[in-house]
Formats: sequence, structure tokens, C-alpha cells
Amino acid sequence: MLISGFPAGRQRFDRLMQRLRKHPQGTWTYGGTVGDAVYSLYTVHPGWTDLAARLQDLWQGGVPPPTPPQPVVPYLGEEQAAAVLCSDSPNPRDPGAYHAIERASARRAGDAGRFWSWAAEPCATWPAAAHRYTGPWNNPTAPTILLVGTTDDPSTPYRASQALAKELAHARLLTHHGYGHTELINPSSCVGGHESRHLIDGTLPPAGTTCQQDTPPFAATGPQGGVATGGGAMAGIAS
Repeated sequence: MLISGFPAGRQRFDRLMQRLRKHPQGTWTYGGTVGDAVYSLYTVHPGWTDLAARLQDLWQGGVPPPTPPQPVVPYLGEEQAAAVLCSDSPNPRDPGAYHAIERASARRAGDAGRFWSWAAEPCATWPAAAHRYTGPWNNPTAPTILLVGTTDDPSTPYRASQALAKELAHARLLTHHGYGHTELINPSSCVGGHESRHLIDGTLPPAGTTCQQDTPPFAATGPQGGVATGGGAMAGIAS
């Protein structure tokens, strides 16, 4: 598939985006396809396999059907997202400054960098941004804070979870070996159990605890044919 086999998959994705910038395919424009890729990586199921199929279809010159609606999660909403984004990060108050931010972000993160640069542009005029809280973050809290960090989160890197755990005064990091943006929409029954115990009676997982994702992005493929499955000329001989 188009997105498999890094760095070859990345190179093919870049070539597809360059092509769509000049020649959209049906309703699939450059901007729309980048946005689809960014948001589809958030949720593993559905998301990753469907995204791979759409990108492959576009690569071959086809026109995929419209993106299906994504599952609704409690915290999503245009105004809510803007309030969090604009309050949690420093953003220039001059809308014209975002052209330079786009170029710098594209050098660091490619098309996703461009996407998030302009996603933050409304913060230039967001009224509450001037009064955002900027710290300190290490004020002691009565209970220890439980943080959950996903190792392969495409939006919030695991290294940021590690840094936050060190910066807070009382925090315990629970490592979620999984994919997608947060365990909330890419569940792990192991993480859920620790979260429930922490919320109900304050019990923390032991330091260094790790959990696995319930369902990985792609089904594991087993050996097919030949000696690996006891077939062929080695049937009855290999064990």
C-alpha cells in the first residue's frame, strides 16, 4: 500500500501531495487530502486501513468515495478545540505572521506542518488567548496525577508525556504501547482498568507499568506456504 514501507511510503505520499496541489482528483484536493490523512491517523479503527485504501486509490488515479464520519468523542467541537488550542500554546496576534510559520513548519513536519500552522491561525483573534495560564506547572497536588502516554501517537509524542511527568510535582506515567491519538479513542482494557482504579479509590499503577492496545492497526499476518507451515517438499519433516 501507499503508506507502507517507510521511507518509500513517505516519498510516495509526498509525490501524491505534490500532484494534488496542481491537479485535484474529483473532490479530492491537496488540502482536503492532507486533512483526511491527519484526522484519520487519530483513530486506528476505523481509520488506518481505510486511509491506506483511499491513498492507494488516489495514487492509482482513482477518486475514492467521501470519507466516512469519524466516531464522536466527548471533547470534540470547533469552539472547544479552538479554546484549548489557543489557550495552551503561544500564537502570534498578527494573522499575516502565519505564512512564515507555515514555511518553518513544513520544513520540520511536511504537509502536516502546513495543516497545523493554519489550524492555529484563528488563535490570532481568539479573545481568551491573551489570558492563558503559562505556569508554573510544578505546584504540588494532593493526589498524584496519573498520565497516560501512547508510544506511537501521531499528534502528541510519547516523549512529551515523559517530559510532562517530570515537570509536574506529583505524577505517575502509565505507558500505553499502542497507536493513534490517545488511549481514549484507541482503547486498552489494561489502561482502562488502571484509570478506573485511580478514579475510584486513588490506586496508582506501579512505577514503570506498561499496557498494550487491545486491537492493533493491522491484523498480524502468519506464515504462508513452504517450510514455515509444514508444506511443500518438507511436509512431515520440518517441525
